[in-house]
Amino acid sequence: MKLFYGKAECARCHTGTFQTNHEFAAIGMPQIGPGKGDNLPPHTDGLDDFGRERVTGDPADRFAFRVLSLRNVALTGPWGHDGAYNTLEAVVRHHLDPETALRNYDPSQAVLPSREDLDALDFAIMNDAASVDAIAAAIVLEPVELSEREIGQLIDFLHALTDPSSVDLRRDMPLRVPSGLPVYD
Repeated sequence: MKLFYGKAECARCHTGTFQTNHEFAAIGMPQIGPGKGDNLPPHTDGLDDFGRERVTGDPADRFAFRVLSLRNVALTGPWGHDGAYNTLEAVVRHHLDPETALRNYDPSQAVLPSREDLDALDFAIMNDAASVDAIAAAIVLEPVELSEREIGQLIDFLHALTDPSSVDLRRDMPLRVPSGLPVYD
């Protein structure tokens, strides 16, 4: 907790009851999947996801996405607005040095269903240097240097944000639903 609220600077954005300021931030998250880029240059084929800019029209909001709540974060993978990271540790490491993580992104970290007509598109943006440069230029996080031990402690703290009653929700499942469709457990 001391790292989270101190040296790691997580609480700059992840604050309050739900560990989020509900604002938008560009943290250089790798862009995977089709996105909603509307074919705007210098990006490739409109595949990027421009984030908040798509709503506001303000280029200063490009690649900014809502700061997510960290409540039950250990249960909410894959992580990143587009599911770019399959482990909590990988997304924590991304936050500690966003530009390096972006530029060295390993696509095997994403768990996507394979579909022949989409497979080539899923990582197209990450293979385009101009797009990666644009994403990197928008990053608002400064790198934070932590030891391996401190990274482990930070991940332990994030696991502590899990409500034990959220691990198994079967007891909350209704016996029936208004539509009359069967309910399976």
